[in-house]
Amino acid sequence: MAEPRKHSLLNNIQGLRGLAVLAVVLSHLLVIEGKYAGDRILPHFFQTGFAGVDLFFAISGFVMVYVAWANPAGFKTAFVFLFSRVGRIYPLYWLVSLAVLGLWLVRPDMVFSSSGGHVDLVRSFLLWPGRSFPLLQVGWTLIHEMYFYLVFTLLLLLPQKWRLAGLLLWAGGIIVFFATNKAAHGPLLTLISNPLTLEFIGGALAALVWQHWPGRFWLLALVAGGAFMGAAMVFADAYGPSDFWTSAVRPICFTPGVALLVYGAAGAETAGRRFFPILSWLGTQSYSLYLTHVLSLSAAGRIWALIARPGPWDNFLAMPVLLAIAIAAGQLVHVYAERPLLETVKTWRRSLFA
Repeated sequence: MAEPRKHSLLNNIQGLRGLAVLAVVLSHLLVIEGKYAGDRILPHFFQTGFAGVDLFFAISGFVMVYVAWANPAGFKTAFVFLFSRVGRIYPLYWLVSLAVLGLWLVRPDMVFSSSGGHVDLVRSFLLWPGRSFPLLQVGWTLIHEMYFYLVFTLLLLLPQKWRLAGLLLWAGGIIVFFATNKAAHGPLLTLISNPLTLEFIGGALAALVWQHWPGRFWLLALVAGGAFMGAAMVFADAYGPSDFWTSAVRPICFTPGVALLVYGAAGAETAGRRFFPILSWLGTQSYSLYLTHVLSLSAAGRIWALIARPGPWDNFLAMPVLLAIAIAAGQLVHVYAERPLLETVKTWRRSLFA
């Protein structure tokens, strides 16, 4: 998902992003193994890797406060911020979606068989909420991201002293709106009242706490956050794979853990502790990997199905190979598509806003 501007204090946040995308990839690797292998070696617990999305949402909240909270109020600040977010999300998403569209036009059963082939292309490319998933199914999380960015843009119109009140009012409105069962009144209201937004707000609040106490309590926060996340994932595994991930229980369980983790990660770096470099490397390509991993895993899985043998032994070789293929594909897209697109957007932003 979206990458922040380069800054030393965000190395660990980038590492968390790498951990989050790896968790999501492993959860889908479990699905691919079950679909194409006939045998299974990955534990069912891997399905809780969907929690990587919850961590992504909190990271987004943290980064948005980090890059824009102190900017002066006004329409220019808000518009520049929104321009940057739109330029970060849409170009690569459109590029990958166009590739999926080309396949869908030829073989719709290979792309969207889970929804009977029904796709709203306009909503998909605009990342506008609908009653079905976007053409690129992982785009459902980007619909939430763009909603976060739009509301955050409105907060930037306020003087800085009023922004915290606006953030808390937003959180309170979601809780009240959801509790009154108005979330069932169409896709847009469902998005606006979705309690998953609390994870984004939790990350934003973690950033504000970190700004005041940057190097304190980081170890306690990491330990507590890890414990919260572990307990939530165990609960999710026992709750039921479909019921939990679409219910309000999900953000209730994960918001404390993800908020603590992003605070702890930033605090640890302030105190001179850095996460493993490989996680930061994964974090730099996380958006490309996130958008492409289902496609690359599915393609590799179909090839594997042609040579798969009874018994689990070939799985031990195939699982790391498929994971490596997904990461390699993500890195290629990052280097040859994402980076050039980002440079183009930056050039436009400089020319438009000096």
